[in-house]
Amino acid sequence: MSNGTKITLGIGALFLLAGIGLTFLGGSSASGIEDFAVEEDRVWAGNSGIYVHEISDDVVLIFVSDDVRCDEFSMRISREDGGDSKVEYKHDDCTSDGSMPVGYSDDPSGWYHMGAISGLEQGVSYNITTSDEFSAVSEDLIVEIFEGFFGAIFGIGGGVGCICCGVIILLIGGIMAVTSGGNKTQTQIEITPSVEVDYNKEEEVEGYEKEEKKWYEDDSS
Repeated sequence: MSNGTKITLGIGALFLLAGIGLTFLGGSSASGIEDFAVEEDRVWAGNSGIYVHEISDDVVLIFVSDDVRCDEFSMRISREDGGDSKVEYKHDDCTSDGSMPVGYSDDPSGWYHMGAISGLEQGVSYNITTSDEFSAVSEDLIVEIFEGFFGAIFGIGGGVGCICCGVIILLIGGIMAVTSGGNKTQTQIEITPSVEVDYNKEEEVEGYEKEEKKWYEDDSS
């Protein structure tokens, strides 16, 4: 197997393993949104009364049971000590018939997200008057859950892409391995040129030398 083929197969294997890892991590992160439960993640629940804001987040989302009509729910909030405050409750828009909030399709099962309280200060007590029982959930928690969910989607998408690339590269490496047949040993053949001797010419030359020698001896005598 050639070095190029080995490198190609190695790269394909790395892409494949990376894709599997990303897909697994993405799937684990995506399950986080299913773990969200209003009852477990709320910071306060009740009806009219005193609410002490103990978390650093200055916004909480208000959830009520899905048997409460959107157009019938109301809430008022103010500082218990009467001091100046920018705290306020903002009600979500209702559907045309007034029964549900507009974004009800994204709400947890059994709950409606009715609105949000903003401008809360940590350690301050607030006087709340509301028409129905509610649960307050930190906005930061919801944002974190959804960021993890969308990050998981991108992670899964990237993992699938890496797996596809890895498979393609491995196929290319396999084709290279089959077609190249590996490194073949080269055989060097040395050809020695043959010299053909013309014996007839050699005899003629030798005879000429003898005749010349004989002529020279006769002339000198």
